Amino acid sequence: MRTAEIDAPAPVEPPRRRKRRWVTALLAIPVLVVVAATVLRLVGVDGDRHTMAALALTPYLTAFAAFITLLALVAGRRALMATALIATVSLGSVLVPRSLDDGAHTGDGQRIRVMTANLLVGGADPTTLLTLARDSRVDVLAFQELTPAAVEALDAAGMRRQFPYRVLRAEAGGSGSGIVAKVPLRQIVLVEESVLEQVAVVADLSGPTDVEILSVHVLPGVHNAGAYRIWQRELADLPSPDAGGRPRILAGDFNATLDHAAMTRIIDRGYWDAAELTGEGLRPTWSQYPWGPPVTIDHILVDRRITATSLAVYDLPGSDHNAVVAELVLPQ
Repeated sequence: MRTAEIDAPAPVEPPRRRKRRWVTALLAIPVLVVVAATVLRLVGVDGDRHTMAALALTPYLTAFAAFITLLALVAGRRALMATALIATVSLGSVLVPRSLDDGAHTGDGQRIRVMTANLLVGGADPTTLLTLARDSRVDVLAFQELTPAAVEALDAAGMRRQFPYRVLRAEAGGSGSGIVAKVPLRQIVLVEESVLEQVAVVADLSGPTDVEILSVHVLPGVHNAGAYRIWQRELADLPSPDAGGRPRILAGDFNATLDHAAMTRIIDRGYWDAAELTGEGLRPTWSQYPWGPPVTIDHILVDRRITATSLAVYDLPGSDHNAVVAELVLPQ
C-alpha cells in the first residue's frame, strides 16, 4: 500500500510594508525649503525682500535642517535624509568659522575701543548706556536713531563730561545719527545720500594714525519692494577702504547679516567683521518680538589694516538693539 505524498505548502512571504506616501510628502516640503535657502546662501543671491528676510535666519534654518535630517532618518526616507544632511553641512560650513577666534590679536599699533548703539528712536536708557561705555573704556561711541530728546537725556546723564567731542545730527523719529568721543573729531562725508543720517568723522588719536569712522544706518529692506531696493543700494553705497588713506571703520546698524550677499560684497571689498575675527560672529544684536527671533544686524567692520582683539555685546534697556563694543588695533 503506497502512502500518498502530500506536498508541503509553499512558505508565504510576509507582505512588504508599503511606505506611507503622506509621510514622504510631509518631509519633502521642509527639505525643499532648506535646500532652496542653502542654494540662495551658497550662490550669493538675496532674491527679494521675503528671501532676504529668510536668509537672516540662516543659523535657525541650519538647526531646522539638522532636525529634518533626524526625522527623515527615523522615518526611513534615505534620499530625503541625505538631501537634508547635505544642506545642514553646507550651511554649517559658513556658520562655524564665525564662532572660531582666528587668533590674529597681534599688533603693536595704537588701540581704540569703539561702541555702536541703536537707541530705538532715542528710547535707550541713557544712564545704562554711559555706564556700559565707561566700564568698557570706550573711546568713540556711534549712535543711530538719535533724537534731540535723547541728546538732552544723555547730556543730563553726563555724556559731555565722558565724551567731550561730538558730531551730532539728532532728528525726530529714527533717522538721527551721531558720534561722540574722548578725542577730537572732525566731520567728513563718506556717504553722499541715504534715507537715514550716517554721520562720518576723522578721529584725531594724537598718534601716528588718525582713523575715519562712519555711523552706519541702512534702511531696513523687509517692509516692501521699494525699501528692499533702497536697502540694496545703500549697502552698495557704503565706502570701500581707502588703501592709500586713513584706516576706516564702519560701525552701526546695517540691517543685514553676514548671510546676505549684499553684506558679504561690502566685506569682500577689503573689510573684516570684528565679531567674526574674534569668534563672536553668531551673537545676536537685534530682537523685536513677536516679529522674529534674534539676529545679528549690528556690526563693526574694519579695513584689513586693522585687527580686533575683542568684541562684546551688551543688553541695552529701552532699545530693540544691543550695544556692541570692539577693541581694535590700528596699523603703525
